[in-house]
Amino acid sequence: MKKLALLMLTLFTSVAVYGCQQTTTTEFDSTKNITVYTRDTTSGTREAFFSGISFHEASADNTPLVSTYVEVDGNASMITSIQNDNFGIGYISLSTLSDSGLMGVDFNGVQATTANVLNGTYGLQRPFNYMIRADWTGMETEHQIVEAFVAYMSTVDGKATIQNKHGIIESTASDPLWDDIKDNYSVCSLDNSDVTIYFGGSTSVESMAKALSAEFSTKCGNFIPEHNHTGSGDSYLRTQGSEKDGANKLHIGFLSRNVKDSEPAVENTTGRICLDAVVIVVNANNPLLTSITADEIKKIYSGDVTVWSEIQA
Repeated sequence: MKKLALLMLTLFTSVAVYGCQQTTTTEFDSTKNITVYTRDTTSGTREAFFSGISFHEASADNTPLVSTYVEVDGNASMITSIQNDNFGIGYISLSTLSDSGLMGVDFNGVQATTANVLNGTYGLQRPFNYMIRADWTGMETEHQIVEAFVAYMSTVDGKATIQNKHGIIESTASDPLWDDIKDNYSVCSLDNSDVTIYFGGSTSVESMAKALSAEFSTKCGNFIPEHNHTGSGDSYLRTQGSEKDGANKLHIGFLSRNVKDSEPAVENTTGRICLDAVVIVVNANNPLLTSITADEIKKIYSGDVTVWSEIQA
């Protein structure tokens, strides 16, 4: 009987302690300051975000931002930072939201979904583009493989992979299968297992680019896809700009934004892959913010609003 009483007391104590711990961990201290996270000034995600909230002066300059901002160097770094900060706020690619563990915030009353991007009601959207080299001297096989890869992205097969990686793209009845066009790319019938193709650029496109290249390698002679994603700004620099012949050269780069006037790419060396959206995100333990307007998020990033209690849920 004593043993039974002791066991019941132990169970009661454990439940009580566990209950207290749960209450403590789920409470959110709204008196805390908001930690503002942003991407580096070459990021396509950053440009789309600040342009979308009409804070254009912050697109490529940190000066207008709240003085306590934290800069991170990629989409994955943004996710990790806010995962570890209950009081953080930032922005990531919609293509990475489902696996991020973060809470997406509606923008101007509209949820970030594929349908809302395609119908134009969700405002924070941007393109995913590619850029290839213009000078292929001594790289004829690589050039042929890259041309085939670009064609593959527009096939039924390629679009399926893009959609599986949350790229927003419309399929049409006229889209060809890869098997329908592969004979146009004789390089893919060769053994390319000793050929390395260098991919890079936007970190937001990285997951999609890796999936596409891994899949296409098996269809094009088993070439070796090597990825070095360091941001949209490096797509031009490393394919056609000042680093095109350096140690970090790329055969094809990806941008999570439009090509800038300051990136004078040669005609017919760039193109659209799909659309994506930028999503404002907070930590999963933050119950305060489910929707926000462009003006409200601008006030947070400019420093006019600095404490969570100043935000209306």
